[in-house]
Amino acid sequence: MKKIFASAFAFDDGKSGISNYVENTLYCLAKNHKVYVAILQKDIKNFSRKHENIHFIPFSNILSNSLLNMLFHLFILPFYISKKYDFIFLTAANRRLMAYYPRYTIATFHDLSQFNVEAKYDFLRMIYIKYVIPLFLKPIKRIIAVSKNTKNDLEKHFNIQSKKITVNYNGVDTQLFNNEQFDFEALKRKLSLQKEYFLYVSRIEYPGKNHLNLIKAYESLPTEVKEQFDLVLVGNAKENSQVVFDYIQNSKDKDSIKVLGFLENEELPAIFSNAKLFVFPSFYEGFGIPLIEAMAMKVPTLCAKNSSLIEIGQNVSKFFDEYNPISIKDSILEVLKDENLQNKMVMNGLNELKKYDWRCHANKIIELYRAR
Repeated sequence: MKKIFASAFAFDDGKSGISNYVENTLYCLAKNHKVYVAILQKDIKNFSRKHENIHFIPFSNILSNSLLNMLFHLFILPFYISKKYDFIFLTAANRRLMAYYPRYTIATFHDLSQFNVEAKYDFLRMIYIKYVIPLFLKPIKRIIAVSKNTKNDLEKHFNIQSKKITVNYNGVDTQLFNNEQFDFEALKRKLSLQKEYFLYVSRIEYPGKNHLNLIKAYESLPTEVKEQFDLVLVGNAKENSQVVFDYIQNSKDKDSIKVLGFLENEELPAIFSNAKLFVFPSFYEGFGIPLIEAMAMKVPTLCAKNSSLIEIGQNVSKFFDEYNPISIKDSILEVLKDENLQNKMVMNGLNELKKYDWRCHANKIIELYRAR
């Protein structure tokens, strides 16, 4: 049984893809090992997948400030790591690194979408990404990339040696996304959902997640389709989300565009399983966990033809040009009218899911340590 020091300083209040990753990976590691998690005090209550082998090391909520959080993680957190730990596991190396590593370190890197989506982040954050992250990433012994696409980006943008990077796919929580019956009627009443719907699950930000082109595609659908189907957007509001909200408010179809905000993990399976289609128009993804969650809930998936989405959606999803709302609209209509295609997409999705298992992901982390 190994003793693992893990950082969850980039936990995002439990409301992001990274927090999904942190919870599921540490929970699976804890089944056979002791995991000591550095985390902000406020995030302990948001950490839903607790285990007797997960031990929290709480830090002051003062570190909720992004700059303080980053500086503390870089220069002070390493001094909290004693020799009792077998290795350090950094769950989000694209966000938080250390100035030096007192124990053998394995780090997961999620994406470099900042290099591929113009104006995704402000100037200072881009300085951190372009110059600080590569400086402190290179000393790490083993880097996990959550997709081949992310591995390629690490080699291209940071000049990381290929032999240091291991592709280790994200997983899906099979206990949660298991196709059992859910009380969807109660959830419909709670969320005021009255019609069938197309679904997009992603944090709401602009421009990276490309909500506007999806909304424009929905607006261009035939009236009879919009009368039958709403567009439902699920996700926490993040950078420049007001641009999206303002566009919706001025849309002629605003009453049919439902913004549900962040939903608890337990509510997501019902939202997924009752969607007619899942549409993923993001400009760039390091992986795209909602895509495989939709597959697990037997929902036909449509997605942008870029980045890791091509890799994860191959043999399953209908691809479209994410920059062209008409391409998105045409793809929706093509899948919508073809029930045989929908059934084929669902079956192919269930077959592809065999690649994505959090237990396998955690086991590979241990294998990397043992092979050091």
